[in-house]
Amino acid sequence: MPSYFELAAAAAVLSTAATTASAAAVSYCASGSICYQVGVPSTTASSGSGNIYFQISAPTTYEWVALGTGSQMRGANIFIMYQDGQGNVTVSPRPGTGHQQPQYDEATASQITLLAGSGVNGDTMVANVQCANCQSWSGGTLDVASSGSSWIGAWKEGTSLASTSPSQPISYHDAHSGFNLDLSQASIESDSNPFVGAAATAPTPSSGSTGSSGSTTVRPSQTVIWAHGLGMAIAFAVLYPLGSAVMPLFGKWYIHSGWQMVTWLLMWACFGLGVYGAQQRNMLFTNTHVQLGTVVVCVLAIQPALGFIHHSQFVKTGSRGVFSHAHIWWGRIWLVLGVINGGLGLQLSGAKNSLVIAYSVISVIMYLVYAVVKSLVSFRSRRKRSNGSLEGRKVSGTGSGYAEQADDVNLNSYPGQQQQQQYTEHGK
Repeated sequence: MPSYFELAAAAAVLSTAATTASAAAVSYCASGSICYQVGVPSTTASSGSGNIYFQISAPTTYEWVALGTGSQMRGANIFIMYQDGQGNVTVSPRPGTGHQQPQYDEATASQITLLAGSGVNGDTMVANVQCANCQSWSGGTLDVASSGSSWIGAWKEGTSLASTSPSQPISYHDAHSGFNLDLSQASIESDSNPFVGAAATAPTPSSGSTGSSGSTTVRPSQTVIWAHGLGMAIAFAVLYPLGSAVMPLFGKWYIHSGWQMVTWLLMWACFGLGVYGAQQRNMLFTNTHVQLGTVVVCVLAIQPALGFIHHSQFVKTGSRGVFSHAHIWWGRIWLVLGVINGGLGLQLSGAKNSLVIAYSVISVIMYLVYAVVKSLVSFRSRRKRSNGSLEGRKVSGTGSGYAEQADDVNLNSYPGQQQQQQYTEHGK
């Protein structure tokens, strides 16, 4: 028969086992494949300061996966995991500054250590992380004893970034999630890595089983975003400058106006796609690209009206007026700003440098084509007027009267033909 001391020892062992079993990190899994775990050492929970531990795991089909403290990007303490190209992972701590790509800042970055068990195993990448000062940062604080602690997650599918740099640029996320974790149930007995060895527990896809809850927001189809960007790039970097070159090159106002009107309609269609995408990503009017793009498109709304008034007045007077100069310079200024805003859009999307360079080169070439065409036509017109003036002075001997006006007007044509010829010189 067991003695009292044997029974007491057995009870102690069972009690310890029960305590150890009940002490585990809490977890949340988004879409069943991206999982987060957080563990808080009992010493940290009791003192309110010290180390905390978290794990990020995801399939290797993701370019990057992030975990952040807080309920939104602005002010969040964000940790981004991506493959380093050497069989391990890189974790980059970055402050959230709103709906913009978070940037690594060594001076303010959280003090983290990548722990054992981290790396790429088959088709899964895992980061086990110790954070020494995650209770507070420049944007907020973390209550390690909270039963409803707010967290966010985000991810982007794609090929491996293969980078060991914590400053590695990243593309905009495919989807994001907001969830709550009950950190009062996340207590772990020892201040050590809870994700390896006997104490390790696998994350559970069911959020309710670990006292956490959340929702995931998926961004609009990638096709919509690409259609917006590609359409706007074609409009501002190619079609608008070519349509502007048509006027001085051919002197046909109806070709110029028809070309630009089609481009103008394309611009509005792509603007609608952009607004839809911005709304789905909670980015409407929250960053420079969206704000400047909205202004550019809206101010160009009056460009067709300015062009119509310019044409009407020129038909009557045969010369440029206030609305002519307004139409020409209003278009030039805002089209250039539109091209610049396209670059901001590429930056916001995290586009590769090769794409940014290609866009820049094409834009410069197309606007140079317009500038060269405009300059050559203007030069030829001035020389033609100069030659016509000399011929007129030879005929009249005075340099006055109808002969001087022959630089712009064919005296043998009717008024409509006169104005048609003048459009070559007075067009954009």
